[in-house]
Amino acid sequence: MQRKLAHNPSAPSSPPIAVLALVVLVAVMPLPVGAQDTAALVEQGKTSFEAGDYARAASLFEQALAAAGETTESRLYNLAAALFRAGRLDDARTRFEQLLPVTDSPALVHYNLGLVALEQGRPSGARGHFSDALVLDRDGRIAALAVEQLDRLGMAPGDGTREAWRAVVQAGGGYEDNLNLAGDQLVAAASAFQEAFAWGRAPLWHRGALSLAASGVASGRHYSGYDGADQTLARPALVLDYRESSDLSLGAEAASEWQWLEAERVSRRADIAFYLDWSPGPGLVQLEVGAASVDAGQEFPELSGSDRFFELTYRHPVADGLVAGAGYSWTDENRDGLVAGDDFFSASPVRHRLSGSLDYALAARWSVSAEAVWRLSRYQEDEVRGGTRTLRRREERWRLRLGSEWEVSDNWHLTLSGEWESNHARLESRDYQRTEVRVGIRRAFGR
Repeated sequence: MQRKLAHNPSAPSSPPIAVLALVVLVAVMPLPVGAQDTAALVEQGKTSFEAGDYARAASLFEQALAAAGETTESRLYNLAAALFRAGRLDDARTRFEQLLPVTDSPALVHYNLGLVALEQGRPSGARGHFSDALVLDRDGRIAALAVEQLDRLGMAPGDGTREAWRAVVQAGGGYEDNLNLAGDQLVAAASAFQEAFAWGRAPLWHRGALSLAASGVASGRHYSGYDGADQTLARPALVLDYRESSDLSLGAEAASEWQWLEAERVSRRADIAFYLDWSPGPGLVQLEVGAASVDAGQEFPELSGSDRFFELTYRHPVADGLVAGAGYSWTDENRDGLVAGDDFFSASPVRHRLSGSLDYALAARWSVSAEAVWRLSRYQEDEVRGGTRTLRRREERWRLRLGSEWEVSDNWHLTLSGEWESNHARLESRDYQRTEVRVGIRRAFGR
């Protein structure tokens, strides 16, 4: 659901993010085992901060940092936040800058540095940090606050700078031991492959809480060990977004998708989707419903028809650096099906999909992830073989994925993933297993 960029210029002024940084990090980043006086100093500092005695809080956090003998991200955040609220702006700036090379939340740090720059009378520096927060934010919450600050600085959409454009380009390769097209066992061959992926988004128009943006996805995969299986995809879209508050947005996306097999177009899809994103506390709920029309052309006429779909996902931080996710989706695919003499092959399943995921930040720039997906497909029509009706198809597919990502710099990432998939059907010819490994390098762009 990578559709929108959060914004809400008409919302009430949000509390400074430095306060949020203190509360969140003390709550979810436990102190390492150490001297009791260090923990006591931290607790006293938190109490003083919440009471509005920021100078005392800063002093206590400085003592805790010195007593611990080591610097942790949580302690440094707490100290920087207290220094900012105490008016010690140069010291706050120094501490926030110390966080940039080690933090798991660079958007949050840049936003704080933007606030410091504003208080120091450096609007150009503030613009730079707020723009960085906009590009680096992963879930839209910090981006919403950054956009409000940019609005106050006069960076309106008419100037072309209110909402940053963003783009991602990735290239890589891998190995697949079973080439499966259209989800069935049509090709059973092993091959190395090379692939490329690009995604971009740019603002077009904005008025109040309403905005319009253009986005696009393009991807391609070339199999070096098998002819006739190269795949290409292009998907341009328009996204209309309404942000009710920093925690709630809704909107619509209209997209057109083309797919090619060996440079010959095999599918054209047009869809409209409506979505809602809501952040109840630290978690994020995403809901999407829509419909699509599919034209598979002359090569695969049995795959032409229409779709209806629904998807609900939830992501929640459960521990320091650990985020858990769960999702459910439903798809009703109404296709023409394939008629070949006295045979009929159904291509109209109703699919139910359950997923669970874990993302864990092992270090400031290194993260790992795991995902398990179960999909049940019930086909709506009896299949016919030689003029005789057979059982309706029913398939269960499991997919397990493990991945790792290393942030080489702010904009460069190295990725590694492995995937295993197994499909079980009533018809033995539809059973298959597939394993894939991939490596890649990704570059992020943005203003």
